[in-house]
Amino acid sequence: KWYFRNFLQMPDVKGASLVFGSAVHTTLEKIIKAQKIPTEKQVGVYVREALIKESVEAKELEQMVREGVECVMGFVKTSMPHLAADTQTERSVSYRDPEFPNLSMYGKIDLTERSQDGAITVTDFKTGSSKTTGVIEKPNEDGRMSDYLRQLAMYSYLIAGAEKGTEVAQSRLYFLEADAKDKNRIYSTHVTSDQVGLLKKDIADYQELIESGKWTGQVCHFKPYGTGSSECEYCKRAKEVYLK
Repeated sequence: KWYFRNFLQMPDVKGASLVFGSAVHTTLEKIIKAQKIPTEKQVGVYVREALIKESVEAKELEQMVREGVECVMGFVKTSMPHLAADTQTERSVSYRDPEFPNLSMYGKIDLTERSQDGAITVTDFKTGSSKTTGVIEKPNEDGRMSDYLRQLAMYSYLIAGAEKGTEVAQSRLYFLEADAKDKNRIYSTHVTSDQVGLLKKDIADYQELIESGKWTGQVCHFKPYGTGSSECEYCKRAKEVYLK
């Protein structure tokens, strides 16, 4: 999936959940940059505009607007008043690591906060249900860091590289659709140097797999539940393209 979607960047249709998440992220970026608590009506306007830009069909629009407003207002009421004065949204960070001279590292961080003492907190917004610490920290099927932890480790790695050794004090996953009373609504951790080391090992391994042409020969962990298919569409595509 990553090979075709991200590496080769083949055209793909956005699913409903991806469209919804994109609209919510766009709305959060707008209100955080404004540095002013919005009304629910204003949030509704922002969410609607973002969904229309995503070409959401009229029959789905109203329900998605309601759900989007609920997500954003939860953040507005419980978290926005407590944001640090020094805040950046959708911050683009790039870094060229001497260890990987042929690669350009890049990421976009949903929210970066700097406290008065200079401590940095990064937050990634997630739409969808909340996840327990056990799920977030569970190694994947290949024994590597989970996608969640790898993402947070990548942000720490990028900031340390771009800002010459600056350490991220706190890394968070914020599950926007979770109820304010849900103890798993916000996952918070400190990414260690060991975890960044695991990330760099992944980068080296993946680079070798791409350069050697072995990427598409890896074991697939496709789960058919809810997909309506018994076969991974990307493995099928790989067979059609490479194994004829």
